[in-house]
Amino acid sequence: MTSPLPRRLRSRLALKQTVSFALLVIVLAWSAYGFLSRRIYDQLDAELQDRGIAVRSMLQVRSNEVRWINKAADPEVREQFERSIRFYELLDDHGRALESSQEMSGLRLPWTETASETLTTGRTGWETFKLPTGTNLRILDSPVVGFQQRRYVMRIGTLMSDAEEDVSRIRLIMLALVPLILLGQALNSWLIAGRELRAIEQLTVAARQINALDLSARFPVSGTGDELDQLSTALNGTLTKLQVSFQRMSEFLRNLSHEIRQPLTVMRAEAEQALRVRGGDEAYREMLSKQLEHVELLARTVSDLMELAQSDTEEIKLNCQTEDLSEMVQAAIDGMRLKSTELSIQISGTVQQNVIGQFDPGQMWRLILNLLDNAIKYNHPDGRVDVVLSSHQDSAILTVTDTGHGISAEEQQRIFERGYRAASIRKSVSGTGLGLHFARSIARAHGGDIEVSSSPGRGSSFRVTLPLITVADSPVNKSHEKSVQ
Repeated sequence: MTSPLPRRLRSRLALKQTVSFALLVIVLAWSAYGFLSRRIYDQLDAELQDRGIAVRSMLQVRSNEVRWINKAADPEVREQFERSIRFYELLDDHGRALESSQEMSGLRLPWTETASETLTTGRTGWETFKLPTGTNLRILDSPVVGFQQRRYVMRIGTLMSDAEEDVSRIRLIMLALVPLILLGQALNSWLIAGRELRAIEQLTVAARQINALDLSARFPVSGTGDELDQLSTALNGTLTKLQVSFQRMSEFLRNLSHEIRQPLTVMRAEAEQALRVRGGDEAYREMLSKQLEHVELLARTVSDLMELAQSDTEEIKLNCQTEDLSEMVQAAIDGMRLKSTELSIQISGTVQQNVIGQFDPGQMWRLILNLLDNAIKYNHPDGRVDVVLSSHQDSAILTVTDTGHGISAEEQQRIFERGYRAASIRKSVSGTGLGLHFARSIARAHGGDIEVSSSPGRGSSFRVTLPLITVADSPVNKSHEKSVQ
């Protein structure tokens, strides 16, 4: 399927080419029409001029009397003469008609400035008269010199209907041909643009298949050696270099993670073992407890950074299976009870049983623990954490509410950003600012989301909504609630 961008680009290129071609065609068509129409009217004037010469050769004027010598003339001249005298008249210097054909006398054409100028200067003149029938009559005014150099004006005319029909026919042909030519050009431009953009579309498809964790894909090279081939070759070279760099970076991160986690695990185990030994100085035990907290924070930071390095380039990958979310939430509450007790925070849960769906257990465990850990960590001494799990229609709803510091309206827009920590708690509470970011990413990877409502000084409530995929014969519809204090 053609993507929207190449389609829009194809339409734009075809439109530009068609518009420029249309302007050229219109100019050429208009020029051709003007040339042909002028040619037709020039031929009409030339024919009228030949008729005037033929009639003048048959005419003799003496003492205001007209004498015709057509009987002694050449047959061709006589034929031309007989065709020409349909619209004919001879005028004296006062504009009176000495002789006129029957059709010309019925028209009663006026004495014009052109005729007067012909009489005065002796040069031929051209006139066009509109007849009552709507047809134009083309008139040639020719000077005639009679006896004793007396001047006369001879008018020879012809109807322009045939010439006007020819011009009209040419105009109709132009009006019919130009749209057809433009339509053909538009189709041709569309096809040419599509053929040229097909290579760009292939590059676009190839680019979408490339991601930072899989740089094995390459841009297609057609072998034509054109600019697109040169671009593809250059990009493929860059991808090869990036692939090598990312492979080295990934290998380095794996080795670094192993080297860091191993001593941290040993330090944590030794600190826990020392705390289990009875007796000893209380200050010494308090120091070991703080050291253990720092080791746990450092271990959690390393895990978050490794997850962050992977999530920069890909979404969270899930390995979903049928899981009872109720058991996971209950286990998390029980697991966090010791930590909450040490900080004098009461944690309680209302967990609906048999909330079963398709979940990634590792990722869901991480989401739940992040929310509970934050609710305890950012709470006040003698505070409360309430955990509620329920199902509604085809969704599981997990709510974690605390009585802690609360979050301002401005910060609520940013707490899910990667690495963001509120300025008011940066010094008082340790952390990396990655927990909520990963929690929301996990929820969205499962098709759900996280919402927060909070008031500064009154605590916060995080609401996680997750879609449920019901498993056949499961007791999901036999739900009941169990309260845990």
